[in-house]
Amino acid sequence: MIVENIDYSDKYNNVIITISGEDFYISYDLYNDLSIQNEDELDFDTYKVILADDEFNRAKNYALSKLSFAAKSSFEVEKLLKQKDFSKEAIDKTIDFLDEYGLIDDEAYVRSFVADKHNISKWSKNKIRYNLNTKNIKDDLIDTYLSQIPYDEEYEKALAFAQKKARDDFSVENKQKVYRYLASKAFDFDIINKVVGELFK
Repeated sequence: MIVENIDYSDKYNNVIITISGEDFYISYDLYNDLSIQNEDELDFDTYKVILADDEFNRAKNYALSKLSFAAKSSFEVEKLLKQKDFSKEAIDKTIDFLDEYGLIDDEAYVRSFVADKHNISKWSKNKIRYNLNTKNIKDDLIDTYLSQIPYDEEYEKALAFAQKKARDDFSVENKQKVYRYLASKAFDFDIINKVVGELFK
């Protein structure tokens, strides 16, 4: 295995080493530690070290590109990396790197997610919980921020949905439709009963 070319990537802040026609991305630190030069012949142990560092850098750069579009939980980043068939070692190392530099923060993610879905999307607390559960977020972390949503605000959301769905039709048949509609939005049944009871007096 001969080193055919050594280049630098300003975009990824890596050294690019070409070995037998294939490019490998390694860190500057590893490059300096290995003291690699053009036309060096590499032994298999050195090649394995380069392979591992290349995979980590590719995984890290892929994760960073996804995070540049939108914040993600650690579970979502791990899932994306698994879908690209990165090894467990590369994934774990990438997650540790992102966590160390504050690029993924599940608590900040949950805080922002709950605020956005409550204030902007007008999701019910249960719908927010279900979605966070699919992202493998811990229940106690979800509870911390959902508990900050006042009962009155949850009620007002449900009432607004019910009024829009009712369209001034307060028949028994429409009452049942509104009830099912609020249930589909995952509001608590005590809130649904209160809203429907007051709207369809």
